[in-house]
Amino acid sequence: MGIINARSPHFISVSDADLATATLDIEIYTGNETTGYSGTPTYSLSKKIILNTTKISFEISELIRDYLDINFEGDYEGSAENFCKWVRTTLTAFDGNGVQLSQTISTDLAFDSYGYFEEGANYSFEYEGLLMSNNEIFINSGDEIKIPVQTDRSVTIKFYDSDNGLLDSETFTLSDQSQDKVVYSSYIDDQAAKATIQYTGDSGSETSTVKISQLSECRFTPYKTTFINKFGVLQDLYFFKKSVEKMTTKRESYKANTLTSNNTYNTYNHTKRDFNIVANESVSLSSGFVNESYNEVFKQLMLSEKVWITNENNQVYPINIKTSNITYKTSVNDRLVEYTIEFENSYNVLNDIR
Repeated sequence: MGIINARSPHFISVSDADLATATLDIEIYTGNETTGYSGTPTYSLSKKIILNTTKISFEISELIRDYLDINFEGDYEGSAENFCKWVRTTLTAFDGNGVQLSQTISTDLAFDSYGYFEEGANYSFEYEGLLMSNNEIFINSGDEIKIPVQTDRSVTIKFYDSDNGLLDSETFTLSDQSQDKVVYSSYIDDQAAKATIQYTGDSGSETSTVKISQLSECRFTPYKTTFINKFGVLQDLYFFKKSVEKMTTKRESYKANTLTSNNTYNTYNHTKRDFNIVANESVSLSSGFVNESYNEVFKQLMLSEKVWITNENNQVYPINIKTSNITYKTSVNDRLVEYTIEFENSYNVLNDIR
């Protein structure tokens, strides 16, 4: 089993000296890896060989993305059911007479994730354990600690206090169910200062360590945003410092006829009337001081197609990023690393949903 990053191109190829045509059947499904598929392809593709070549390739990411739609209303575990889907491919090669040359059947796990250019084609993050790139998280003191992990193999999450005293431990076992391939820690303790994620990687037993910085902000209201990160899963990002809220409006107008049949008019009637008024609210948020590993977090935030914000009543609302560029900050150049990002609500102030 491999990982398909559906936001990056994923190629499936066959090569043969006598190759003339190839077909690719794709079935996208959830549930059990070996028994969940129906045998009826979601897509059936066919290609002919290009003259003077011996290889046929299919690019399937865009087709898979149609079936990966992550939504979030505060329930991380419920959303995890939509993080990934099984993709069963049957690649069959034929010669010029229609005689079958080969057939390859493969089942992979697809995420709405991506690789960077430097990571090359068909990059896979299988057996990563920790599904976020930063080694420290900053959260509001006393909030639930949410760390996404991959359960391609057995994973154990342990929480420690500042004296390395064990506070809690939970083990997730390997599952063949797609909805169990991503799990979240669900732990609340303002004494938690470190988490370790123990898993089996390509080179054997490995451990990732995440420092937990729980901050108590007394002057500003902390904002929690949640976005889809590089690995195609939900990740929290807190903004602790200054926030500025704004509202913008757009309107159309026309000149109304207020003249009566007696050739008089009322001075209290509008002759210039507004209509189709649309208002949108936005907020500019400052992260407060973070470490340099958060350069990657903000990079992934800027690349995210879906972002949500949780208000003080634990209500979740969709937002869009208005900021179009950021400058990466380092302790050498800037001494302190802090980011300010502007978001706008992904809905109008006036309810116009029809």
